[in-house]
Amino acid sequence: MGSVYGIRGGEERQTIKGRVKCKIRNRYGSHLVFTGMNRSLLTLTTSIALIASAPAQAQTMTQTEALTRLLSAPEIRAEWFSPDFLAQVPFGTLAAQLRSLPTQFGKFVRLDTFQERPLAVYERGTLIVTIASLDGQGRLTGFGAVPGPAAAAADPAAAQGVKAGAAALLEKLFKTDPVDTSRFSPEFLSQISAADLTRNFADIRTENGPLQRVEPQDNGFRLTFEKGQLDVPSFAVDEQGLITSLLLRPVAPDISYASLDEARAAFAALPGQVSLLVQELGQPQPLADLNSRKLLAIGSAFKLAILGELQAQVTRGEKQWTDEVTLTDADKSLPSGTLQNAPSGSKYTLRDLAARMISVSDNTATDLLLKAVGRAGVEARLGQTAMPSTREAFVLKDPANIELLRAYRSAGLDRDARREVLKRADTLPLPNVGVFAQAKTTAQDVEWFASPQRLCHLLADVAGLPETQLNPGLADPADFSSVSYKGGSEIGVLNLTTQVTTRAGKTLCISATWNRPEPLDEQTFFAMYQGMLKLLR
Repeated sequence: MGSVYGIRGGEERQTIKGRVKCKIRNRYGSHLVFTGMNRSLLTLTTSIALIASAPAQAQTMTQTEALTRLLSAPEIRAEWFSPDFLAQVPFGTLAAQLRSLPTQFGKFVRLDTFQERPLAVYERGTLIVTIASLDGQGRLTGFGAVPGPAAAAADPAAAQGVKAGAAALLEKLFKTDPVDTSRFSPEFLSQISAADLTRNFADIRTENGPLQRVEPQDNGFRLTFEKGQLDVPSFAVDEQGLITSLLLRPVAPDISYASLDEARAAFAALPGQVSLLVQELGQPQPLADLNSRKLLAIGSAFKLAILGELQAQVTRGEKQWTDEVTLTDADKSLPSGTLQNAPSGSKYTLRDLAARMISVSDNTATDLLLKAVGRAGVEARLGQTAMPSTREAFVLKDPANIELLRAYRSAGLDRDARREVLKRADTLPLPNVGVFAQAKTTAQDVEWFASPQRLCHLLADVAGLPETQLNPGLADPADFSSVSYKGGSEIGVLNLTTQVTTRAGKTLCISATWNRPEPLDEQTFFAMYQGMLKLLR
């Protein structure tokens, strides 16, 4: 769920209100800026891609025309946005975020389509536009985007020059001791103080030694230090040359397998509890099976059950994707995601919330959808009695609520007793993220539990929805005809569940879960999972 917060940790952990955000990697579930962090690595970032949303109305200007104007214009104009939209997001903030796109992705080239959604093609990358609603005057009432598939540079010479300049800036940044915080934008420093930034760079230097070289790569840069290496999958500056985004992650080991039996043995050798399933859809026997019926904590992967229940209600005519819900302060959860920062009273369609819940694991969007579809149907799909919302889980994990946690544990499988505890949790304030100890597990029994077999069924039910295809996870979309994905984690909990269709036409589900009462070696787990994906492509 993106549940544990701090400088050190895993998948969807991030702090809010001026602290450091943390993500595993850019395919693992974020908007424009994300990374992973194990041991003492950090993510430094300032902006979000999903800017806002407001009710859509009938429109005269086409969506393509409005988006092309917005993304290609040298100057962003306030009259392109509806008053309701600007009431939610100050124009200065909105314009700054949009101006940052060319610094990160290069010049806007054209607007294409990807899986029936607009695809903005830039010189050095693409963005899938998830929200682009217009009012009757052709003004945008909402806009949001997530990273799209890689695209060849439209102007290789220009891209090479930009990359060389970025490499030189990175070299200066990491060779200066202490770090020169004046090189970072005010927006960046509003997320992490100059003192914390200086301290984090000092930690990197202590662990890895002096920087030796910066090497451009297809997707960012590699920093080689005296005692280690870090990858920089995203690095951006504004028009003044100030850093607006810096992502760091460990260099993942390159793991390959000769067979699925070899892969299964490698997963089985991991400490703690591990489960694995590789199953071809429609076939009775799995290709690889390790405790595939075992219930383990799965983090945000439980959100597949909410999406499945929403799809079922839409199919039955009980809901429509365009139905709107209103955000209240009581609905707000903690990150991952961004809706917790949106103003109370904002309206969102069910489809918008579903895209946020799956592609960036937005916890507030998740809880809004859970309330909209009802808990009983979701629990039945997940196979878990009286499961918590993400907000309730945060409250139960708060050390200040230890008596409530004990009551939750004492309730056991008594559905009614547990629901009474969850009702009490729902009335309590959210904890400050600082209460969660760094790099320590927190009440791992307050979770969502499922087996790989159930997760593969849940994903198969919704794999045809575009929401599951926005974020491919660890799979390379170029290797497969289609990729659907959802994962989840907190400290001591990891799940990766992917459904792929190979070029030969086989549809496979690959689900792996790892639980342990201490921090996990996430990068190794990811590399092992990618090794299986390479074997299956």
